[in-house]
Amino acid sequence: MVRLYTEDLSIGYGDQPIVKNLSIQIPDKKITTIIGANGCGKSTLLKAITRIISHQSGSAVLDGKPILKESTKTLAKKMAILPQTPESASGLTAGELVSYGRFPHQKGLGRLTKRDVEVIDWALEVTDTLEFKYRPVDSLSGGQRQRVWIAMALAQETDIIFLDEPTTYLDMAHQLEVLELLQRLNREQGRTIVMVLHDLNQAARFADYLIAMKNGEIIKAGSSEELLEPDILRQVFHINATIGRDPLTNKPMCLTYNLI
Repeated sequence: MVRLYTEDLSIGYGDQPIVKNLSIQIPDKKITTIIGANGCGKSTLLKAITRIISHQSGSAVLDGKPILKESTKTLAKKMAILPQTPESASGLTAGELVSYGRFPHQKGLGRLTKRDVEVIDWALEVTDTLEFKYRPVDSLSGGQRQRVWIAMALAQETDIIFLDEPTTYLDMAHQLEVLELLQRLNREQGRTIVMVLHDLNQAARFADYLIAMKNGEIIKAGSSEELLEPDILRQVFHINATIGRDPLTNKPMCLTYNLI
């Protein structure tokens, strides 16, 4: 089943094209990871699908309706996004920031309900940030702030979550915690996860479906078995890669590589 897809989507900034006539399908209730070199259009694609930026032509469709024709609040009940560089949360506590994720569900004066508070605490707890609930976000480390932003996206309680490089600023242990959390949300709650990752081995380990981009176009889409191939990585990253097997998952992994 496919709820979300694009047709001939083109995106640019001024006269500079970034994404060109892109047609993709995002598998429902799966983890999709977009990979590619810096500047290939990964983040731009996420921003266009989530309507942070507009597209020049083509369409992005969710549940049979172009996203441009959907109301902001309705769209926010269906999809959440954690940008690569979230806006400043100056002066807010972690709990206050996470409460912003409840906005699409609020009515009237927008006061937090008992249900809102329960979801906020759950999101803080699963991201291991509950202890920071009453601390200013500005006082937290980069990794702690990142996990609080992820908690805000989770508090939105959407079926689809977009994350642009969610492991940025995190050490190895917290990277694994975040990716395992997203995997649990997918497996236990059926959430559709779409994220951009730079680490090929993390992408291969956690994604059901990968999309490899280069210069705003799709080079290959499919399973990790199909994408972690020397020829594909040569095209996308200009590297000669040696591919082996992850002893934990038996999925393909990049053992080492050289520049071409």
